[in-house]
Amino acid sequence: MKNFFNDIKLELGKISWVNKRENIKSTGGVVVVSIILGVFLLLVDFVLSSITEFLLGGK
Repeated sequence: MKNFFNDIKLELGKISWVNKRENIKSTGGVVVVSIILGVFLLLVDFVLSSITEFLLGGK
């Protein structure tokens, strides 16, 4: 059992962990892309629902 945990510790030491600055930069990129995608989908939804309402004679 001790060898198992020693092996885990050894393997975790081989991982190249991302530093704080790179992590913040990546997270910021994900947030920006998510916002842009959200706005794009909002616009597409608005346009398609407007077209649908017009064609079906809604409001």
